[in-house]
Amino acid sequence: MAQARIDVLREVRAYGPGAWQLCLQWCRYRYDELADIGEPVQYGYRFIWRRPNDGSLQAARGQARIPSIAVARKLMDEAEKGGWGDRDGDTLQETAQRLRKIEGCVVDLSSGYVGWESKEVAAHGRLTQDMINDSRLIQAWTS
Repeated sequence: MAQARIDVLREVRAYGPGAWQLCLQWCRYRYDELADIGEPVQYGYRFIWRRPNDGSLQAARGQARIPSIAVARKLMDEAEKGGWGDRDGDTLQETAQRLRKIEGCVVDLSSGYVGWESKEVAAHGRLTQDMINDSRLIQAWTS
C-alpha cells in the first residue's frame, strides 16, 4: 500500500510517564498517491509505541509489539469509555460513498464536510433523516 501521512485524532496509552507507552490511536490516513484513483483519505485504528524520553512515536515499519491481549483490551475498553472505540473506517467509507452516489452529496473525508455541490442543487435537494444521520456520523468520526 502507498505511504500515508497520518493525523492522530484520538489516543489512549498504557503505562505511565517515563516508560515506553503503548498507544491505541484513531487516525486519518492521507494517501497522495490515491487522489486520482480512489478515496485519498481513510480512517482506522493503530497500535504504536511512544518513547519514554520525549513521547515521540516509534515507527516500526507499521508494526507494534502488543505484549498481551489483556493490554490491547484495556486500551480498547478505554477508547470505548472515551466515546470513540466504536468507530469503523470501513463504515465511514461506505457511508461517504452512499451519500455521494445515491444522494448526490459532496463528501470530504479530510474535513468531515457533507453538503451539496452548489446553491442551486441545495435549493432542490431534500435531506432525509438517514442523510442527516450519515452526515452526523461522518462529522463525528472525522474529528
